[in-house]
Amino acid sequence: MDKSNKVNRRLMAVVFLLFIAIMSISNILRREKTFSEAENRNLASRPEFSLGALLSGDYIKHYESYISDQFPGRGLFINAKAKVDKLMGKSESNDVFIGKNNQLIEDFEERAQEETDHKVLAINEFVKKHENINTSFMLIPTATEILKDKLPKYAPVDNQLEYMKYIEGKLSSNVKYINPYNALINNKDKYLYYRTDHHWTSKGAYLAYVEFCKSLGLEPKKEGEFQVELVANDFYGSLTSKIGDKRGKPDCINVYIPKENGEMVVNYITEQKRTTTLYSSENLDKKDKYEVFTGGNHSHINIKSLGDPKKKLLVVKDSYANSFLPFLISHYGEIDVVDLRYYMDNMEELIESKDITDMLFLYNANTFNSDDSILNLN
Repeated sequence: MDKSNKVNRRLMAVVFLLFIAIMSISNILRREKTFSEAENRNLASRPEFSLGALLSGDYIKHYESYISDQFPGRGLFINAKAKVDKLMGKSESNDVFIGKNNQLIEDFEERAQEETDHKVLAINEFVKKHENINTSFMLIPTATEILKDKLPKYAPVDNQLEYMKYIEGKLSSNVKYINPYNALINNKDKYLYYRTDHHWTSKGAYLAYVEFCKSLGLEPKKEGEFQVELVANDFYGSLTSKIGDKRGKPDCINVYIPKENGEMVVNYITEQKRTTTLYSSENLDKKDKYEVFTGGNHSHINIKSLGDPKKKLLVVKDSYANSFLPFLISHYGEIDVVDLRYYMDNMEELIESKDITDMLFLYNANTFNSDDSILNLN
């Protein structure tokens, strides 16, 4: 009996070591993925080793994220976990809550206050160098806050509204803070957020656009001045992918097209591609149909339109801005759009060469909380 147990233990040890060896070799040989279409997010890349990073613990933390994101067969494990969670009747899976009427809602866990302070300081320092530019900051509450009545009972979600108020209090007085919270919460029974995706809908973006105009003394276009077109009714978004299971009905996607003076030239700088629309209909055939807006995320987009030729806007943004941009073209003759997660050029040179007069930081609260790319600003 003892001899049999020893053999079994040794066999298990060999199998375990063999499994680790195969996984390690697979990680070395397989091509590193940079983006997960299923989860609609960038994947962690192999961190560069340094003694300082090792001693501070940053290297270990980033390497763990890298292994988690680049693990072979990761998608199969996510789907298997989702099926087990469903069988167990769990209301949360992979940091996504399954709420009332199958509304999927992201978890919100506030990062350390020190991290938030560093991000706000980066904005304040940048604005101090450019006091001649009219700068505004729009921080958008997500479904986690606006649709919190649909969260499962006792869902351990941090207070997003308090987080937003803290940031407002820390921003420089030279920054116009635009808060669309009231406009969104007062219309929460409308279709403002997708059920299966982490983004807001075009309707939500339009309501925020009206608040943007009010704050800056602009005359917003009325909703009737746009042709609202249904372009998809079978959209299952990023949150469906995260839980690995299609719950409830798919989402619909509407686009707002100006009935008059909607002409523009859109130049995707890095891709060296030029179009006459901010909508990319070919992406409606892809899994992530939200990419119908600007064709997804890009490092730098330049838009020229029939808006005020004296006003040139620089937008620093996350993906929530993709469905917001179509509303801005009538107010600015030229708009440059930068995503700091991908933009590696010199911001100072861009501002000087384009004679920027206005600047808008546009982020949703979840991304601003979890992503550090705003630190690349300076």
